[in-house]
Amino acid sequence: MLKWLTLPVRLIGLTILVMASAVGPAGAAGAAAGPAAPRAGSAAGWAALAGPAGARLAPAGAAPALPAGTRVIGAERRSVTLHVIVALRSADPVGLRRLALQVATPGSARFRHFLRPGQVQRRFGASPAAIAAVGSWLRRQRLATGRTLGDGLLLPVTGSVRRLEAAFRVRIDRVRLAGGRVAYANRRSPELPARLRHWVTGVIGLDNMRLAHPAVTSGAVPASGAAPASGAATVSRAGAVPGPRACRAARTTRHVYTAAQLASAYKVNPLYRAGDFGQHVTVGLFELADYAGRDIRAYDRCYHIHPSVRRVRVDGGTSVAASGDGVVEVTADIEVAGVMAPGAHILVYEAPVAGGDRSQLAVYGAIAQQDRAQVVSSSWGGCEPGVTTNLLGIESQIFQEMAVQGQSMMAAAGDTGSEGCLPPGGAKVPPGRAYYTLQVGDPASQPFVTAVGGTEITRFGSPPAQAAWNQTPGGQGYRAPFNGRPGHPARSPGNVVGAGGISRIWWMPRWQAGFDRSGNARSAPCHAPPGRHCREVPDVSALAATGSPTLRGYVLYGTAGAFHGLGWLTAGGTSLATPLWAALTALADQQLAGRRLGLLSPSLYSIDRADPRAFTDVRAGNNDYLARHGRYSHHTCRYAGKRGQPCYRATRGYDMATGLGTPQARYLVQDLLDR
Repeated sequence: MLKWLTLPVRLIGLTILVMASAVGPAGAAGAAAGPAAPRAGSAAGWAALAGPAGARLAPAGAAPALPAGTRVIGAERRSVTLHVIVALRSADPVGLRRLALQVATPGSARFRHFLRPGQVQRRFGASPAAIAAVGSWLRRQRLATGRTLGDGLLLPVTGSVRRLEAAFRVRIDRVRLAGGRVAYANRRSPELPARLRHWVTGVIGLDNMRLAHPAVTSGAVPASGAAPASGAATVSRAGAVPGPRACRAARTTRHVYTAAQLASAYKVNPLYRAGDFGQHVTVGLFELADYAGRDIRAYDRCYHIHPSVRRVRVDGGTSVAASGDGVVEVTADIEVAGVMAPGAHILVYEAPVAGGDRSQLAVYGAIAQQDRAQVVSSSWGGCEPGVTTNLLGIESQIFQEMAVQGQSMMAAAGDTGSEGCLPPGGAKVPPGRAYYTLQVGDPASQPFVTAVGGTEITRFGSPPAQAAWNQTPGGQGYRAPFNGRPGHPARSPGNVVGAGGISRIWWMPRWQAGFDRSGNARSAPCHAPPGRHCREVPDVSALAATGSPTLRGYVLYGTAGAFHGLGWLTAGGTSLATPLWAALTALADQQLAGRRLGLLSPSLYSIDRADPRAFTDVRAGNNDYLARHGRYSHHTCRYAGKRGQPCYRATRGYDMATGLGTPQARYLVQDLLDR
C-alpha cells in the first residue's frame, strides 16, 4: 500500500470472506418483466421468494456485525439502486488450489504452464447449470444480472432496495458509524431457495460499512519555487544513469529520492542498459478512486517518459470529486509504476469506493476475467479481522485463478506496523481492545498474494543501508523509544510503520515454512494443524519512508483532490513500495517469451536460499506501532532468549518486519528467469 502522505490523507481497511482451503482454515441480461416485488418482511414477500409452495430457504452468508458506536437511523430509501454480487461456487475448488500451487512452484512439472481465462472458467468457474439457475431465479425477482466476472465465480446483480429486500429476505437500514459516516447494512442474513444454496457462497454488497483504504503518507514538502514541469527534462547521456532522469522541479523537492536514485539503489540500471523498460508488459492497478490526467502528464514530462496509461471503469468507474484521499493513492501508484517501468502499459482498474466489499470484488473479478495484466498491484486494504470469512474465501479463489493464469498479484502490507488494525497517523482510535492487538491486513495476508512491506534508507548506496520503516507522521523522522509498557494515551501522533505479523486466518504456505528463525512463528492464531504455522507477512519490502529532515521518500506530482494544488511533494508508504515491486516484475516479464512469471512468492523464497545477492537483508529496526513517548508499545516478543523485545524486529534472514528484504534487480531478475 502507499504510505500516508503528510497531506491530510487517511487509509482504509479491507473486508475479507474466508473459504476452506488447504493453505488456510478454513452474459448480460436485463431485469425480467413481472409483478412488482412484494414488501420485504411480508408473508407474501417470503412466499414469492421461496417459489413453489413449501420451498425451503437457506442462509447465504451472514449479516454484518455493527461496529461499536454504530447507530441505526432508519430504513434505507427503497427506491435506491444498489449493485451487489452473488458469489458462485467453483466447479472444482480443490483442483483450482492444486493447480495454482503447481504452476507457481519451481520444480513442479506444471511450473509456469498457465491457462487462458476461458480455460480457467471452463474448468474451475461455476457450472453452466449453476449460472443459469441462479440467474433465472434472480431475474424472476426483477433483478438485473450482468456478465460473470472472476472467471465465472462472480455474478453482478443490480436492483432497488425494495427488490433486493424482497429477493434475499432482508431489511436494509441506514446506519451512522462511530466516525460519522452514514452507510447502509442488511440486518439479517440473506436467504436463497435451498435448491440454489449449494451453488452460492455468498451475497456481497448488501452493506457498505467496510471501505477499503489506501495507505499513503505525504510529506507535503514542495520544492522552493518549484512549478509544474513544462517539458524540460534531463535526458540520460552516454555514461550517465540509463533510466528516466528527473527535471529540476523534482530533483529540488526536499527530502526525496528520484527514480534514477532508486534504480541505482536496487540495481535496476543493468536492465535499463540492456534495453529492458518493461515494454510488451501490462501492469494492472487495483483502485477505488480516480486521478487527474494532467497530473500524470506533468510528472511524465518531467521524466521525459511516455507510459501508456488507461482507465478501466468497473461499475461505471468514479471521479476525482468522489475519490477524496484516494486520489493521492491512485496518482502515486501510476507515477511510481510508470517511472520505474516506463515501457509498460498501465491499466487503472477503478470502481467507486462507496460500493464497499462489492466494489472490491468487482475490481479483482474484472482483472482476473480480462487477464490483460501480467502484473497486478494493490495498495488498498484493511485489517484482517474486519473482513468476513465469506469474502476472504471468495478473494482467495480469485487470487488462485490469477495464479493459474500467470498473473503476479502483489499487495501492500499496510502502514500501522504489527498492530494492523490501528488507524495510521494518529487518527482517532475507535473503542475496543481489538484495535491494539497484533494483526495483519487483507489482501496482503492471502497466501496467493505477494505481500510488500516497508523500509527506510539510512545511508544511500547500491545496495543502501536500511532499517524497518518506522517514523512519526509529518515526516519528522522521530524514533520513539520502546519500553514495553502498556497504556494508550488519548492523544498521540502515532507512527507510520511497515506492517507485518501473523495471520489469524491462513496457514503458512509450504514455500514460507522454515524461513522465520526468530522463534516467534505461531500456529495458534490460525488454528494450524500440528507441524504447521500461520502465514506470515510481509514477503518482501522496499522503500516506504516519506521525506523528513532525516529520511528521504518518493517524489510525486499532484494537484487534484487531496493534493490540494501542492504540485511536487514527498510521499511514502508500503503502497509506494508495492508498485515499485510491480514495475520490477514487469521488467522481468519483458525478458520471458511468455511475458508471465505468475505468483512470485514460491520463487522468491527459493531464490533467497540459492542466491544471497538477490536480496538485501534488512537487520535493523522494528515495526512496533510506536508513539511519541513510546507509550503505545505493549506487545513484546522473545529474541535470542531475551524477553521484552518489540514485536517484530528486523533480524538476520526472513523477519516479520521486512520479509526477505529489498530487491537487487540485476541478480533477482536473472534468478527469476532461471527458475
